[in-house]
Amino acid sequence: MKLSTILLSATAVASPFPSEFDYHDSSTDTYYYQDERLLATLQFNPYNHFTNQPYVANGYIGSRIPNLGFGFSYDQNANVTSSALSNGWPLFDERYSGAFVAGFYDAQPNTTGTNFPELLDDGGYESVISAIPQWTQLSFRAILANGSEFILNPQDMKNRGQISGYSQSLDMAHGIVTTAYDWLNLFHFNISVLAHQQISTLGLVSVDITPLSPSNVSSLSVNNTLDFFSSQRCWLDKLGEDHAALWMTVFPENLPYKAATVYSLLHVTPTLSNDSAVVTYNDSISANYEISLDCPSTLYKYVGIASDDLFDTNRSSKVFDTAKQTVIDAASLPWVDLVDSHKSAWTDLWGENRITVQDDSYLTLTAEASIYHLLANTRSSNDNVTSALGVGGLSSDSYGGMVFWDADLWMMPGLQAFAPENAAAVAQFRKYIHPQAVENALINGYNGSVYSWTSGRFGNCTGTGPCINYEYHLNVAICYSIWKLYLSGSIDDAELRTLGWPIMRDTADFFSEYVKYNDTLGKYTTHNLTDPDEYANFKNNAAYTSIGIAQVMKWATLVGNYLGEKLTPQWKPVMDNMYLAVSDDNVTLEYDTMNSSVSVKQADVVLISYIDDQDGFLPNVYGYDKNRAYTDLVYYSDRQAPQGPAMTYPVYMAVSEKLNDYGCGYHTYLQQSVRPFIRFPFAQMSEQNNDDYETNGGTHPAFPFLTGHGGVVQSYYFGLLGLRYSYSTGADNKIQRVLHVDPVNLPRFSGNFSIDGFHYLNETIDIDVDSTGCGAGNNDSSSCSATFISHGHSNTSVFLYVDNRNAHGGLHELSSGASLTVPLFVPAMNLEGSYAECLADTAAVSEGVDGDVLDAIVDGDNSTSWQVLDKTQASRVMIDLKAEHSFTKGAIVWGPRPAKTFTVSILPGGEDLSKSDMVRVRKTFDPDTESYYNVTTIVSSQEVKITSPFNADDVEVKIQDMNYTTFELGSTYTARYVVLDVMGVIDKDDNAQGAEIAEFGLFK
Repeated sequence: MKLSTILLSATAVASPFPSEFDYHDSSTDTYYYQDERLLATLQFNPYNHFTNQPYVANGYIGSRIPNLGFGFSYDQNANVTSSALSNGWPLFDERYSGAFVAGFYDAQPNTTGTNFPELLDDGGYESVISAIPQWTQLSFRAILANGSEFILNPQDMKNRGQISGYSQSLDMAHGIVTTAYDWLNLFHFNISVLAHQQISTLGLVSVDITPLSPSNVSSLSVNNTLDFFSSQRCWLDKLGEDHAALWMTVFPENLPYKAATVYSLLHVTPTLSNDSAVVTYNDSISANYEISLDCPSTLYKYVGIASDDLFDTNRSSKVFDTAKQTVIDAASLPWVDLVDSHKSAWTDLWGENRITVQDDSYLTLTAEASIYHLLANTRSSNDNVTSALGVGGLSSDSYGGMVFWDADLWMMPGLQAFAPENAAAVAQFRKYIHPQAVENALINGYNGSVYSWTSGRFGNCTGTGPCINYEYHLNVAICYSIWKLYLSGSIDDAELRTLGWPIMRDTADFFSEYVKYNDTLGKYTTHNLTDPDEYANFKNNAAYTSIGIAQVMKWATLVGNYLGEKLTPQWKPVMDNMYLAVSDDNVTLEYDTMNSSVSVKQADVVLISYIDDQDGFLPNVYGYDKNRAYTDLVYYSDRQAPQGPAMTYPVYMAVSEKLNDYGCGYHTYLQQSVRPFIRFPFAQMSEQNNDDYETNGGTHPAFPFLTGHGGVVQSYYFGLLGLRYSYSTGADNKIQRVLHVDPVNLPRFSGNFSIDGFHYLNETIDIDVDSTGCGAGNNDSSSCSATFISHGHSNTSVFLYVDNRNAHGGLHELSSGASLTVPLFVPAMNLEGSYAECLADTAAVSEGVDGDVLDAIVDGDNSTSWQVLDKTQASRVMIDLKAEHSFTKGAIVWGPRPAKTFTVSILPGGEDLSKSDMVRVRKTFDPDTESYYNVTTIVSSQEVKITSPFNADDVEVKIQDMNYTTFELGSTYTARYVVLDVMGVIDKDDNAQGAEIAEFGLFK
């Protein structure tokens, strides 16, 4: 639904934004325009803060943009010692609006934080991303008629003066950041910044300036600056002037053979003087220009940026020449043509891609923004070290800009669904450092290859990036990503041979030597490692890594046989005989000594199902069937730490969708994947659901967290649609690629869910899921369906395998240009007959634990829950049944911590309540305030009876039986709005958090 607003600047000039918007975030005054893919905020933050800043990037260069729309600034805070000013491990440096070039990594003896400090002496230098001089840097100086002087520079708050009529927008359709405001009520500024999508080495800044009261101004000037101070971890080589242009060449620290040049030219129109005053210092150079006060002026800044890494050279003159020629060529073209070619390239990059959740603009936004952030930070032409994709992309040095498993398991699989060429380019980084991975194995006494946990320029074993005795599952993720690139058609047979096979072969060889055969168990075991759950270090027989090793052996065998390559005989016994510890209750143990006290940092054991090829390998070889996988999902979702990182819940969502035959838990997991982590104004994900270091357990979150964006994209493809890239094999070892799909009813969506432009095997497919014809728990699926439409780009058919639980389960052929429609699988109801399950909306009147989503109490999934933040405070939630219903009884399913008492009340009327009405609901129940509603209490302070006592001393790993409370009302009540109050918690521990509610239902 479109909402209307009128956005005006202080000068009463109509806003450039459309008058109708699709979503509004009130805390940042941000508007989202779905058709235009535009985000715009009207809120000016005088302090620069990382979550408020947009950025531009084209996969090769990038720049974070401060509040004024240009320049460089460290983050600012009224409290100059605030922990919010610091970035996290391993640099723990100040946050800043930096400029970056893909692959521009340094070499340094150590970092502030480390994993294995003993490796600092013999593991070689660390390699983290260097920030080049900020190429958007400008500074304006106004001298007023009364002699007052003001400076417009994002780092200088003291001399800034007044900013009013502010707006800043991110055009995700075209990768342009635009900032507009009035300065001193004397000038109107409109600034646009872009990293040219077609010309990878070109950055552009335009500034339109309109004098508002020239008689009150004596002069206005601009400084075009290249300042070494704005770089990080660089050495300055040279700087200079070149026919009105400024240039600076830098090296990444300790690498005086890998140069990057920034070449900048500023044109001011109209020109007041042909000469500019150039000032050169030891570490900066600037050119000053006077700006007309008699008419509007426009500044065009052309910046060429090139590095040795772009050409795989060492200290080549080509770097300077390319940066310079980029500017010469750009400046010879009309500005509008440059911008148009940039927009056209972005249009081509987006192609036909679009994800739409009808009638839910927020979820649509999270999907579209996540696609944008992945597109902006990758490039199909990237190769070698420029293909490195760090956690924060090209606008941040979070995690030192290094490459983790995040790129392989989270970002790349997300990319390949809509930008397969970009995904394939990301994989080139693992090929680039593969020779070092071979060396890593050799120096540790193994054949094959083993990658370091963190990688920069070199991929060697370091203090932050150990190769052994740590997170071996990285190597599984690398093989998984390459395997999925092939199954999806992102790479062909030739690339499978040159890129995939050497890595898979060497990884399998390494693992076949790493594992140890246990005669007693008759199985191969792992030792002294860390699984994805980094709360549990140096464990033995970690489940996900063990299954991952078996999968690597399988993938290497499949690919080797297909390509006619020689296989290592040891792969087969390892593939079939990895040890997987399991409890008496059939729960897979994360590691062999795990007990029930475990708290999991992030998705771990459930990843076993996440990377499943749907080929029967897990159930047939390891007995890991659907029931066991679901048991693991239920067990570990309850033990997920609330401070876990943003990529966790997309895994739970995708696994839940595949395994759960009840309710709509997918919706809770989807909400948990986005709502706690998306930061407005510009829909960037934070690593943490709480950014405050002082209250989130001591983490400075990575930002932007591209890992989370990759997870969100996978939520829509692999979660809501149940897509998996799968295969079958023939007698000739040929790999036949098959797309496994499992479309389910989505009752929480009021309209259709659609994906346009899904890429698969050189074909483009549109997918539309229509759930409007079937409700929750309705076993008749004839009126709800999923339709797959081939665009006909390829002349060959693709094959879809519809999951067996579907009424049309089995293999289907989708011919080129044709369509295929199958019914949806409709999960049954958990609480049969509940008016709330998968239908009701919820609103928290009281606060819950960080990361929890209140919809969990009406999703029909007992593995999800909402927990009260403080057990000493009464807690209130509101349930909107969406229509008036008559009921006589109810039920509550509690999590492991039931409340002591609960109260149920109803409100009269069935009309929609507004946000302000929700405030009144809170006041209605508060003593000594005006009563806005005639509230009827239907259950008053009922004591909760324990049906399954919790024993804190019981260390057995098992599924805890749920506590159920049922209540009879004694008569029939009719209402739409229901309020549930819970008080206290039945416990015997010091845990400050309150009751957990898994489900709430009302019945006829």
